[in-house]
Amino acid sequence: MAPDFFSFPPLPEEIRRVIEDGSSFLVIGHVSPDGDCLSSQITMGALLENLGKQVALVNAGPFERSEITHLAGLFQTSITREMKERNPIVVVVDCSSIERIGSLAEEIEGLTTIIFDHHASGEFFGDYRYITPRSISTTFIIMHLYKEFGVEITPEIADHLFFGFATDSGFFRFIGSYRGDVLRYAAELVDLGVSPNEMADRISGGKNLDYIKYVGKLIDRSEVLLDGRLIIATSYIRDSRTFDTTDRPSDMLYSMLLAIKGVEVVLYLKELEPQLTEIGFRSSHVSPVDVGELAKRLGGGGHRRAAGATVNESVESIRNRLILLVKELLR
Repeated sequence: MAPDFFSFPPLPEEIRRVIEDGSSFLVIGHVSPDGDCLSSQITMGALLENLGKQVALVNAGPFERSEITHLAGLFQTSITREMKERNPIVVVVDCSSIERIGSLAEEIEGLTTIIFDHHASGEFFGDYRYITPRSISTTFIIMHLYKEFGVEITPEIADHLFFGFATDSGFFRFIGSYRGDVLRYAAELVDLGVSPNEMADRISGGKNLDYIKYVGKLIDRSEVLLDGRLIIATSYIRDSRTFDTTDRPSDMLYSMLLAIKGVEVVLYLKELEPQLTEIGFRSSHVSPVDVGELAKRLGGGGHRRAAGATVNESVESIRNRLILLVKELLR
């Protein structure tokens, strides 16, 4: 079968014009940022500075993941009056809805906003949008913009771009149909000096012992359902008092549970409050379940193989509902 090549949609002329005409910019990402979010903000900010713009990076945080805590100093956590008086253009990256930027949503009211994102689901917001759901990450889109505007990718920028690629794709496990194109872009970054070995260590290392114990507890607590095709792992509020770690266990948890023979769907339920549950969805490459669509039914969103949602239900209630939904989709 002939390979399916990736092509970016043309950058709308109105977006190009707004970027070229603007002088001051704020680059904003989602709350509780991950590697792709912060790397997208940093590389977008550097792109705009190369175009002669005044730029501030803003993220409400918190910067909890061990692989990104060292970057927190690059970001403002709120928009000052002085920033807003400059009437900046706001560039929002890696956000599928306005709620994802937290308290900054109110602070950017009245400002011209451009959205760059790769999430297939969510809500439309902003004045201008460049959404590419087939992209593995928002940094993949930003790298394309460097080429569009003819801006050189330095070794430092290459490092940030690769970090975004790797964190959002499970270190290239979830790169969809456009594997060759993704790896060709990644190879360009490696040629600029990125070390995949060091990058893997940065992403997976730096955890404390309690983090490993926490992941172990979640695996021990996991339920195998639907003839081994579904696994549900559950975290309760009390776990935060037992395990002293700010790192999210989900990345390692998904990887380990999806490695089990026959597993097609992994659900991670995290109790935030007695009637508020965060859900992480993952599906294997052979699974017929589009977890992005499943998350969308619950008010969330994401991609075919990775998605998330937050619901106003107890862990037990949403668990029972999800089992029925996944059972229907696995037929």
